[in-house]
Amino acid sequence: MAESLRYYIAHNGGLKIMENRSGSMNTVGEFFEGKTLEHVIGCRQKPEVIFAAVAFDGGYRSEDAGKSWTKVMEGDVRTFTVDSHDERVVYMGTGPIRLFRSEDGGKKFEPLDGMLALSDEVKKKWDVPPRLRGIEAPHVRHIYVHPDDANLIFVLLEHGGVLLSRDRGKSWEDRSTGISYVDMHYIESYPGSKERFYVSSARGFFRSDDVGKQWRRVENGMPWGYTELHSYSHEWHFMPGDKPRMVVCGGRGSPGVWSREKTTPLGHILLSDDGGENWRISSNGLGKENPYMPWVLLRHPLDRNALFCGMGDGARGYGFDARVKGRGGFYVSRDRGDSWEPILRDTPSILTAWVAPI
Repeated sequence: MAESLRYYIAHNGGLKIMENRSGSMNTVGEFFEGKTLEHVIGCRQKPEVIFAAVAFDGGYRSEDAGKSWTKVMEGDVRTFTVDSHDERVVYMGTGPIRLFRSEDGGKKFEPLDGMLALSDEVKKKWDVPPRLRGIEAPHVRHIYVHPDDANLIFVLLEHGGVLLSRDRGKSWEDRSTGISYVDMHYIESYPGSKERFYVSSARGFFRSDDVGKQWRRVENGMPWGYTELHSYSHEWHFMPGDKPRMVVCGGRGSPGVWSREKTTPLGHILLSDDGGENWRISSNGLGKENPYMPWVLLRHPLDRNALFCGMGDGARGYGFDARVKGRGGFYVSRDRGDSWEPILRDTPSILTAWVAPI
């Protein structure tokens, strides 16, 4: 029987909601015209509850699968995380850098300002590239609640580094040692471990075995691995199994590099079955010269071996010109990232997405 899934696909300039019923894809709604969504995420237990982080505009919540939206926060909202321990708990990150938490399913948020008490020495790293100063502020990129410990939270800053709380967000410490260019993207723990973590960034992919006290690059086999400007990685996940597999979205440098060097992202999807010590490119169904950056990687809500990936040649975080649509596509892998097939071809550049069962 064909899957019944709802797709939330965010392009530069809006959100499209599509449904796949009996193998046929149909658009059921379009929202946020002329605005750029930085993140879309929903609840697993209540898939009709969805959150949208809209850059420079606010944070939005829907409780009817995107048919209508309520603004729950003004300002430059960049990311949400739903606590897997209790879906009534939702975290939100903004720019300028600030963290919020909701205890009622995302209807009302309260600030968690412990990180603002960090030293000036730490906070001087909270910055953006010179050409963006005065245009946008450093912001929270990703909030990670450890799946085995709701008190252990990592927050990634773009730019600014890695922050750790062991007391559910009351107090914080900087955990960026070993990372020289602190433009951070996504973090996860090795399955079952509270010590071993991996993090992606604009310049390098890193591993820590001591809860982030010290990071080292693990890029053997990555194209442009260990280079200063071109080892770029974004979203990634561990896939379950006897040997946990890592699936990482990468490209040749950041959007700033693409602009300066007048090149396409040359994106790739990377796989490792040995904890990141060695990597190989997954090119089956994608081609070796991919003009797109794989921006968003999603676990399938029903199939533990399947992944979705949204790609595009448009940049996240630079410009937000809704008139520049770019090009991209949306892909699925049903074999833990070994091969890929398109669900949507020739779309505008896809910046973020979410998939939920109907």
